[in-house]
Amino acid sequence: MKKFIKMVFFELKDSFRARWFYIYFVIFFGMMVGFLWSGVTASEVLGFTGLTRVLVAYIEITVIILPLFILISASRSVVAEKEFFILEYILSFPVSIGQYYWGKFVGKFITILIPVYLAFLASVLWGGVVKHFVIPWNIYFIYATLLISLSISFLGLAFLISSLSQKQDTAIFMGFFVWLFFVLFIDVGILGLFLKFGIDINIVLAMALANPLDLFRIAAFSLFDPKLAAIGPIAWTLLGKLGNNGLLALAFIYPSLVGIIMGVVGYVYFKHGDYI
Repeated sequence: MKKFIKMVFFELKDSFRARWFYIYFVIFFGMMVGFLWSGVTASEVLGFTGLTRVLVAYIEITVIILPLFILISASRSVVAEKEFFILEYILSFPVSIGQYYWGKFVGKFITILIPVYLAFLASVLWGGVVKHFVIPWNIYFIYATLLISLSISFLGLAFLISSLSQKQDTAIFMGFFVWLFFVLFIDVGILGLFLKFGIDINIVLAMALANPLDLFRIAAFSLFDPKLAAIGPIAWTLLGKLGNNGLLALAFIYPSLVGIIMGVVGYVYFKHGDYI
């Protein structure tokens, strides 16, 4: 356990030295500061106003940016150290493959969430202390939990890609392609296929549920708009079939499970492959 914890801290230190982390940090904080500074809390769009309006905008951007940063940064975690012979040096110490792999996994997970949660917390504190908005803490806790689930799902995919790849360039390209695939098949893309080819509605709903991005987006919006009238018929239909609690439970369990399974598959391949 001590060696595993040391690997986690090693990954944290390595991430804090990387340029991508500070770019990532500035983007999320910059977005939140921009929303608050622009006076978006005073506007009303689709019935959302105040701090809720800020968080709705934050959700929309998080859906796009968070998975992209996870896939681009984490997909090169293992393969980069293999390519530059750093992995060979690390494994010369009394560290097992499992301690190395899962230590990096947990360390990267913590690194990814730090900027997201700090920006999220700053917006809540600003709304409560400066603007004196009423803060529904139960909603923010659920939303924070959904962010964990989304991060796990794409982190597992990223580590699988890193384990399968032989070169950093290949890993980054695969990560970008996976991100683009999921972005294309959110509500609008799925609905377009449905209208164009007349696909059965149950298949359409299954496609929406299978996409962690779409599932997170629908569940996150359901916290602020219980009728999901603002984001389309697919979301509304899913809410009618699953109910609000069922939708939230699925949005946490399914992406987390996918991420863990992908991470385990990546570990098995990495452990039995040519990792030196």
